[in-house]
Amino acid sequence: MNCPGCLKEGHSTYCPRCRKRLFGGTRVSHVLTFSRPVYEEARLAAAGERLSISGIQTKLPLVMREGRLEMTEKGGQYILKPIPHGAFQRWETVPINENLTMQIARQVFGIRVAENALVAFEDGEWAYLVRRFDVQEDGSRHLQEDFAQIAERSEESHGKNYKYDLSYEDIGELIRKHVAAYQVELEKFLHLVVFNYLVHNGDAHIKNFSLIRDEEGGDYTLTPAYDLLNTRLHVPNESRTALPLFKGDFETESHRINGFYAYDDFVELANRLGLHPGRFQRFMHTAVSKESEIFSLIDRSVLTEPCRQLYKDHVSDSIRALSYSYAKTPK
Repeated sequence: MNCPGCLKEGHSTYCPRCRKRLFGGTRVSHVLTFSRPVYEEARLAAAGERLSISGIQTKLPLVMREGRLEMTEKGGQYILKPIPHGAFQRWETVPINENLTMQIARQVFGIRVAENALVAFEDGEWAYLVRRFDVQEDGSRHLQEDFAQIAERSEESHGKNYKYDLSYEDIGELIRKHVAAYQVELEKFLHLVVFNYLVHNGDAHIKNFSLIRDEEGGDYTLTPAYDLLNTRLHVPNESRTALPLFKGDFETESHRINGFYAYDDFVELANRLGLHPGRFQRFMHTAVSKESEIFSLIDRSVLTEPCRQLYKDHVSDSIRALSYSYAKTPK
């Protein structure tokens, strides 16, 4: 078995580095002390009389007490995400998919992500564990706002599709407006947009990007990345991107001719947001050279072999797109 956090080989539970990152060095078993049915009962009890979809979807936070992860109704340093209910394909692999994708982001692309790992219920079912980055040591919370809040968009004001109505260019412009060190954060943001495209994350909407305030200086920066997964494993016709790259009706000649985003589109987006062209182009060239490193992590995951191969096929497909430049193709 590999480490259920970082997938490092030769560990039957969390490796020392994951213990430090997730639990401050405390030895914690990756096997929970309760089963999935017990968790569901507690979750429904916490929802009270709200027998609605929102009530059923209530998530119970976890707290660490004496080296054990326990359920709590309030507070908590961790969020537990079990296998969700749904009629999508390979739904039982969602927690594994999310942990794997978050590790690819961190280990291969150097993207700052929320601390995360797999845990197992008593009955052996996998679930995804993430440590909250907005909770301080004293239990107080950092001020965090996602880009739906920043853009003042909600279902009530903009309809059910409000999370998908903006573009990545719009988010970039909001970063320029609200972040003092916007050039640094814009570069991080664009790297994450490219990464989401590469792994086929079709759920990277405006609520899955956020700013967080530093309590000492009062400045805002991007939060660590969260909710990263290959959604196409579960929704085969899912788009590679949740949002269009550009605002309005703009499209590059490459996209108009070929019908998919490629190298020229991401470079154009970087140019429109004022990123240093040479630095971003170097990142793009580096990103498409990471296939073997990505495949190595996929092989160390607990995905089934068919799922591993499908994930690899999706990555290879995106790398071909990101390597293609219509502008540099002989006409």
